[in-house]
Order: sequence, then structure tokens, then C-alpha cells
Amino acid sequence: MTTRPRRLGVISNPLSGANRRGGLAEVRRLLARAPGVLHREVGTAAEVASALREFARAEVQIVAINSGDGTVQAALTSLFVDRPFASTPLLALLAGGTTNMTFTDLGMTGSRPAALQRLIRWARHEEGAARVLRWPVLRVDNSSHPGPLYGMFIGAAGIYNGIRFFHSRVSRLGLGWGASHLVLFARFLLGLARREDALVAPVSAAIRADQGAIGPRDYRVLLITTLERLIFGVRPFWNCDGRPLRLAALGARPEHLLRTLPALLGGRRCRPATPANGYVSLAAHDIRLHMSGGFAIDGELFDADTARGPLVIREGGRVDFLRV
Repeated sequence: MTTRPRRLGVISNPLSGANRRGGLAEVRRLLARAPGVLHREVGTAAEVASALREFARAEVQIVAINSGDGTVQAALTSLFVDRPFASTPLLALLAGGTTNMTFTDLGMTGSRPAALQRLIRWARHEEGAARVLRWPVLRVDNSSHPGPLYGMFIGAAGIYNGIRFFHSRVSRLGLGWGASHLVLFARFLLGLARREDALVAPVSAAIRADQGAIGPRDYRVLLITTLERLIFGVRPFWNCDGRPLRLAALGARPEHLLRTLPALLGGRRCRPATPANGYVSLAAHDIRLHMSGGFAIDGELFDADTARGPLVIREGGRVDFLRV
């Protein structure tokens, strides 16, 4: 790394959870006192793409994203599809949303104003310790969508239903990050206990991962990610071998759930956690889901239709995430 100053650009989404609850005001005040730092506020994927094109013209080398997971997903899609930068900038993630799942592994720590101050000092003078994490990004090809989508996490069945439940019921409560997650997680566990619950209504899917295949089955939870930890540090993966995509799935009627769940949430292999008992965990380079219904990428909702072919999920490239 060189010691010359780097141009910093900041993208904020005023509609994301923490920003909407009033956290954006202090960020605005801080950036108003930081000459040379570009700040653009966005509300749609098109506005994210426009901000990134402007940053590329201004030769920005670090892009800070002050938002939730959905804005990060829009930025990643623009970076890989539109390719506005000749050389992909460093990304610095500030937890401005509600779920902020990507930030657990890759985001800046501490309050957003404190993290932003550290980032500004590092961009200008390389003041402070910095760590760059080169991380794989998912590419999702879906014939129901006109082009590829990029992100860090894709979920279906209970994941998709849980996001809809959050937007319709939980978000209006105005709770903070931790409380919102606790409410949603508790409601999800209640749904698993009841089984016949719309929140965990199963979806039928056939899975092909690299050279292996699992025939059509009903799943209450189906997720694929390149992240190591999910909300609350959950690691529901116990059969990984270094390949970039991690898949975890919970069948419609899993056996020994109460006995098995604590180990699985911590990523520990346990004897009952077998596909025959309704538990799937694997790693792959290429995953194809033959399913119809809704799915989510980093909290953004989409639809799949088996009549148009499978969802194809693979590594779409790697991005450097900066932590200061």
C-alpha cells in the first residue's frame, strides 16, 4: 500500500433501519466537516449505480456504504455488472441498516461516526491499523430477472417468509438491531415448534451442488452464503471444505430438532444431523436450485420459477473489504 491520500466516497441510504431512526444526522454533520469526501444519499438500486459512476469519475478509491444489506447488494451488483471502476475500490461497510448481516464478518466495528472518523484518518494519512479482507461474492442467475444479481446471502422458505414478516410486523415497532433480531428469531423458533405455521411453510426444491445432487424435497429453511457467521454469530455449517459457497437446509420434518439445533447453530457436527433426518450442510463452487417461489438476496426479495430453469449460484468474483 502507498502512503498517498486516497479519495473516499460515502453512500448512505436514509431509508435503512439505523439511518431512518435518526442515526444519519451525525454522519451528515461529520461529513460536512470533511472536505474532499464525497457523500451521496440513495434510495434505490439505480441511485446506488449512479453514485458509483460518479465516484468512478472522481477517482474514488474507497467506497464506504452506510446502510443495510440491501444497499450493499445493490452496490455489489453494480460493481460487477456495470463495472464503473477500472479497478474495483476498497469497500468499507458501516452498519446503517437493521439486519446488517454482512457487517458481522466484513463491517467496520464501533459506532458509525467513530468508524467513519477512523476511515477518514486512514484514507488521508494511513493513520491506524488496517485490515483488508478479500471475500468471495455470490452471483445468482435467475431467468425471472433480466441480469445477474450479486450479494453475500441467498435464502428461501423460512428465510424469505421471515423477511416478509419482518417488514410487515417487526419493523413498524421501531426496535433497534438487537431487539429486532431477538423478536424475529424467537418467532422463527416458535414457527419451527408449531411446524404448521405460515412463517416456516416449506418449499419444494431439488439441489445440485458441483457433481452431487439431492432430489426434490420440502425444506423449511434453505440458505446459501459465502459468509462465515449470520445474525447472532450463528454458524449453521458443519460440512465445509474450503469451497466458497456454504449451503444449509432444514427439511420439512426434521428429526431430533431440539437435541440437534444447539449444535447446528454453532457449526458443530452431531450424529443425528444427516440428510435422512432432514439436515443438509455442504460446500460447493456451483449450486443449482430447482424451485418455484420467493427467495431473498441480502434482504431483497425476488421470485423463481422452475419452468424457466434453475437458480444458478456460483462465486461471481472477489471484493476487498477494508476494516480500520
